[in-house]
Amino acid sequence: MNIRWLSRAALLITALALTACSQPTAEPIATEVKGAAAVLDLPLDTTPNVDEAARVSQEVAWRVIQNTEGDNRLTSPSSLSMSMAQAAEGAQTVSLQSFDDILGLTGDDRAKAFGALRQALAPYDSLPDEVDVDDPPESPVVHQSSRVLAVDATLEQPFLDRLAEFYDAAAVQSPRAEAQASLDEWVNLHTAGLIEKSGVKVKPDTVAVLQDAVLFAAAWRTPFEQERKVPFTGPAGAGEVDGVSGLVTARLAEGDGWTAVRLPYDDNLAADVVLPDEGTGPEELAAEDLEAATAALNDASEQQVMVVMPSFDLKSKTDLMEALPEIDLSDLSGIFPGGYGEQWVQQVILQVSAKGTVGAAVTELAVAESAPMLDGVFEVDRPYVFRVLDTRTGWPLFLASIADPAAAG
Repeated sequence: MNIRWLSRAALLITALALTACSQPTAEPIATEVKGAAAVLDLPLDTTPNVDEAARVSQEVAWRVIQNTEGDNRLTSPSSLSMSMAQAAEGAQTVSLQSFDDILGLTGDDRAKAFGALRQALAPYDSLPDEVDVDDPPESPVVHQSSRVLAVDATLEQPFLDRLAEFYDAAAVQSPRAEAQASLDEWVNLHTAGLIEKSGVKVKPDTVAVLQDAVLFAAAWRTPFEQERKVPFTGPAGAGEVDGVSGLVTARLAEGDGWTAVRLPYDDNLAADVVLPDEGTGPEELAAEDLEAATAALNDASEQQVMVVMPSFDLKSKTDLMEALPEIDLSDLSGIFPGGYGEQWVQQVILQVSAKGTVGAAVTELAVAESAPMLDGVFEVDRPYVFRVLDTRTGWPLFLASIADPAAAG
């Protein structure tokens, strides 16, 4: 029996149990795509444009890094790009064009490529109650899940069908009074408690929230032998920080302006550490430099490498509407008539120890209902005439010329 579907069945049973025992509740509203499987089978090796989807995911995420501030800048390219691909399914006019321009893929080509990237990680999918960077699981865990929550609203069925068909994304609905708690509970569940609450706030005009979560936990294939202070020169100057060191089997590569090492978790999953040349900040690297490092490490042979690097426990919250101003969210009417993006937020936690790596990310896009379209605007900003009349005859009951409305009499 397929382990992937067993895992999904177990998650469904867990979700039903939670629904029965706790409040608030969220009732499924998604329907199967007519004439097609609920989830398309998208093999990694036969689905077109997968490499391009992975490349642009990194490129857009690097823009976020470069457009934000702080000594440590975190993002999740997989969760960010999944949020964008799914939002594009409900975008129209100028908003759809902005997604098409930045992602470089359109329609089914985009949906299939990003769907294939997610499906490729399915063999790693499980959802533990908690994860610990000092005691990572023996087998790597990569759990990615998406859903859309409708808040006292009926969303467009073609949009829901596309989410189910390509992204295996559930659709649920909630009364407005319970929506915030539903968002928070889902975030906490799908990040194993690393991220406790949703990054968006349900407002009076919120009609939907798209949520995507990624949970990662893996042990190094070769654990580091020592946890110790290691030298590090940062914004505060030269000093020492908590770190790890050890002789590991890894790949080394060097390029124009950088050197890099690839530290494996297993045959498929690894961490790349890209070190800019001295005097160059990480944010000064271009997306093309990261692509070059990927290619060089792919071609490099494994060797014994003494690695000395910091350990860390980092977290961030990024306003993606500020970090990616080129994305137009004004027309999401394919999700809800008159809908637009009012909040777009990503939260990320990333931890590294001598034993392994733990990370979690949640990307959320809140869709609001636009105010009714106005036919005109009339602004009284200078002296004016005020008249009260019987409109049947035009007989004025009161008539005034007003140049100082603030005057008492």
